[in-house]
Amino acid sequence: MVQMKDTYTVKKYICAMLLILIAGVAVGCGGSDIQAPTYDDTVEPADEVQFFGVVCNIDEVNNKIKLRSVGYTSEILLAFTGGADIQDKHGNLISINDVPLGSVVDVTYDANRDKLISMYLSRNESVQVKEGVSGTVIDYQENMVKIDGKSYQMNKNVSAFADNKEIGLDEICSEDQLSVWIYNNIVCSMFVELGHGYVKLTDYAPYLGGMVEIGYDVIVPVTEDMLLTVREGTYTLRISKGSDEGSKEVTVEKNKEMTVSLADIAPEPKQIGSILFHVTPSDAAVYIDRVRVNTEGAVDVSYGKHRIDIVKEGYDTISGTITVDYAYKVKEFALKETGSTTESNSTQTSTSKSTGSNTTEKTTATTTATTESKTTESSDTKDVSTTSGNKTSNKVTITSPDGASVYFDGEYVGVAPMSFTKVTGSHIITLSKTGYLSKSYTVTFTDDGEDKSLSYDELESISSLIE
Repeated sequence: MVQMKDTYTVKKYICAMLLILIAGVAVGCGGSDIQAPTYDDTVEPADEVQFFGVVCNIDEVNNKIKLRSVGYTSEILLAFTGGADIQDKHGNLISINDVPLGSVVDVTYDANRDKLISMYLSRNESVQVKEGVSGTVIDYQENMVKIDGKSYQMNKNVSAFADNKEIGLDEICSEDQLSVWIYNNIVCSMFVELGHGYVKLTDYAPYLGGMVEIGYDVIVPVTEDMLLTVREGTYTLRISKGSDEGSKEVTVEKNKEMTVSLADIAPEPKQIGSILFHVTPSDAAVYIDRVRVNTEGAVDVSYGKHRIDIVKEGYDTISGTITVDYAYKVKEFALKETGSTTESNSTQTSTSKSTGSNTTEKTTATTTATTESKTTESSDTKDVSTTSGNKTSNKVTITSPDGASVYFDGEYVGVAPMSFTKVTGSHIITLSKTGYLSKSYTVTFTDDGEDKSLSYDELESISSLIE
C-alpha cells in the first residue's frame, strides 16, 4: 500500500511540473502581451450578409468603417483587418486607404461579429463615377445637380465629403473639383477632390469698375473690399479696365485666405482734368461712369470719354457723355421737371485757364433729357452687383455669425447681421472674420416674392487649429 501511495504522489508531482513548465513557456513567449480577440470565437459565423452602400468614414486607428445604404437612411459600422478582401472596380486588390469617401461599394460582412469580409468598388452597370467634375451647380429648390450641362436628381440622403470627413452639401462651391457617384441616374454622393481658398485684393483703386479673372470660372466686376472664392491651385490673375490691363501669378491654398496686391500691375497715372458742376436743382445727384460724385467742389476726372447721369426725383434724368481733354472747366446743367411741356435746354459754360493769362470761352450745347427707371432699395438693404441672375424686390438677411464680413459672389456687402438684394439663381455667400477661417456656402434663390433669412454656424478659430 505504501508503494502505491508513493507512486500516486510521484504522478501528481510530474503533472504539477508539466503545468509549471507549460506556463513558463507561455510567459517566455510574451504571453503577457497577448491581446484577447474583439469577438467571441465560440460564436458560429453567421451567413454572409450583402450590403450596397456609400463609404462614409474610415477610422484607421480603431479599424472601423461606416457605410450608409444607398437610397435608405440605415448605416452599419464594421470592424476590418488586413485580411479583408478589398478590390477596385477592375478586380485589383487595393488598400482600404485607396477607397475614397463617398465611394459606392458592394460589401459582404459577418453580421454576428460586425466584421468586414470583402468590399468591392461597385461594378454594377447602373453605377457611374464621374471624376474631375468642374462647375457643378446645385439647385436646392428642385433637389437637382447640374454636371457637365446635364441635370440629375439627388438621392434623399445624398452625402458630401471633403478632407476625410462628411460635410454639408451647401459647403460645396461651383469652383470645387469633384468626384460624383451616380446610381440609376440619381446622385448618391460627392467627394471634393480639389477644394477652394480665398483671394483678397488690395491696391485695386485704378481698376474699380473693371473686371478680374482668376481660376477656372471666376470672372467678376472689381468692387471695393472684394473676397474671391477660388479653387486651390496656381493661376494667372488677369485684371482690366478699358484699355488698362495687368496680370500676375497667384497660388491659392485650400481653406486659406491670401492677399494679392495690384500695386505692381497698376496702370500708369493718367492726365486728370477738374470739373466744377453747377446743377439746377442744386441737390440733384451727379454720376460719372455710374459712380456718384460729390459736386460741392471740383471733381477730378481722367482724360477721355465718360458717361454722365444727373438724377433727381420729379425731374427727367439727363444722360449723355462728356469728353475731358482740359485742365479745368465749369459745366452748368438744368433739369426739366417731369411732365413739363416747356422745351428746356441745358446750357454749359466752359472756362479755360492757361498759365500766365485767363481766357473765358462760352459755348452752348443741348443735352437730351431722358427718363430712366431706377430701382430703389430700403436704406438698410445693400444693393449688389451681379453678373448672373435677376434682382428681385425682396431681400436676403444674414443673421449669423454675428460680426462676420459677408460677401456675395465675392462682393463685400456688409457685416452680419445685414441684408442685401435677393438675386435669382445659384450664388456663393462667403463669411470672413479676422482670426477665423473663412467659409463659403452655395445658395439658390428664386423670385418667389418672399424675403430669405439665413443663419450659419460660427466660424472656426485659427488658434483652435494650433496644437
